[in-house]
Amino acid sequence: MDNSFSKLGIGEPLLKAIDEMGFVTPTEVQERAIPEIIDHKDLIIMSKTGSGKTAVFGLSILEKLNKEMTAPQALVLVPTRELALQVDTDIRHMAKYTDFHSTAVYGQHSLNVEVAALAKHPQIVVGTPGRVYDHIEHRHLNVSQIQYLVLDEADRMLDMGFLDQVMRIMKTLPKKRVTLLFSATI
Repeated sequence: MDNSFSKLGIGEPLLKAIDEMGFVTPTEVQERAIPEIIDHKDLIIMSKTGSGKTAVFGLSILEKLNKEMTAPQALVLVPTRELALQVDTDIRHMAKYTDFHSTAVYGQHSLNVEVAALAKHPQIVVGTPGRVYDHIEHRHLNVSQIQYLVLDEADRMLDMGFLDQVMRIMKTLPKKRVTLLFSATI
């Protein structure tokens, strides 16, 4: 498959999925950030809405996940349930030809459904800070193997008053991890 994403270090299963999604040429932010994330670098990324930020972290993380691990390896924090659903859907589409799974957790959603989904050992968990912290606190979400923390729309999360929850979550995560902060308006 001839896709310019392959030059960024993205493998065949992901290339096939993003080709079906209509991705052909990486955006500037994708071209610059994906290789850095694959190389395990922490990043702060400011890029306008619609520039492909979800693909930046989604593809990079999916490329580096370990099939042997059963605990979640990536945690994506977002400010709203709508964004949690959108990011989870996008990651599921990107992961279509892999054995990797994601799930979304957010307020105003059945806690029992989320607990059942977390028990299936998704590699990526996308959620709002309050609900993610609830799952960590009640031991539904094992964060001991988190290798990637994504703060998507970090500026909005801070504007909405999630700083304390985000900090509490970060304290529960392994110190050795890649942290990615995304914003349209840092």
